[in-house]
Amino acid sequence: MHRLFALESPCSDHYRRTCETARALTVERIRECRHDDDLERCETMLVEAGAGWLYGLDRAFSRAERGALLVEVRNRRHLIALGRNGPKTKGPRLDPRSMPDDALDRLIQSHADVMVVDRLRHERERRVIERGG
Repeated sequence: MHRLFALESPCSDHYRRTCETARALTVERIRECRHDDDLERCETMLVEAGAGWLYGLDRAFSRAERGALLVEVRNRRHLIALGRNGPKTKGPRLDPRSMPDDALDRLIQSHADVMVVDRLRHERERRVIERGG
């Protein structure tokens, strides 16, 4: 693909097809990608698009579009490194129902707000009852 971008002139039909191929890179397709090595190559191509040797990416995308794609690629690589398929779901900042047991116990022992500690204790009691103990 690098060679295709480097050799094409703007008036050719092949340049148009190459530009369409570059425009096929979308945020949705980046989010579907599961392979870090592919995302690494994509990141390199987006970073080096303005260097002059990739004839299409700097012309197929505006600088803002390339920036948005680059942010999405880097976010996706970070999620893959964490072992996640998608971002965490948004919820309340301190939701006792979504906390693991060890984090719940640690906060009960160390949190400064008594009201929060009471809520955490109620959640711990609810879990004990739910488990049948």
